[in-house]
Amino acid sequence: MGGLPLRGALIGALALASAGVAQPVAAPTLRAMQSVAPGQWALRSPGSPEAARDSCVADTAVLFRLRLRSAQCSRFVIDDTPRIATVHYTCPGSGHVRTTIHVDTPRALRIESEGIVDGMPFADAYEARRVGTCGGRSR
Repeated sequence: MGGLPLRGALIGALALASAGVAQPVAAPTLRAMQSVAPGQWALRSPGSPEAARDSCVADTAVLFRLRLRSAQCSRFVIDDTPRIATVHYTCPGSGHVRTTIHVDTPRALRIESEGIVDGMPFADAYEARRVGTCGGRSR
């Protein structure tokens, strides 16, 4: 699964996150994400020939909900260690998503996400690299 429709959903979700759209009150930072800073992040599917897509991420919590971004959801933390966090979101009427983020370094993450959105299953995987500050171009 994945492909071009996914890329559109990902781009839209990250655009909302960086556009200053009103967001619900943020949940406490997970231990695994404490060293991960907001900024310009490049996301790509492992093994994909497509170039990574750079996006400004104002709140790293958005990386757990690349899908169902605008839905009202409840959050359940399944695992929260210094290097791995798994969170399950249930979004009544929209679906659910379970995401695991592996923090290889504060600038390199592996994101695995699966669930149901609008009755359709999905499974996504991304490599995420912090490439600088928003508006900046340091790599």
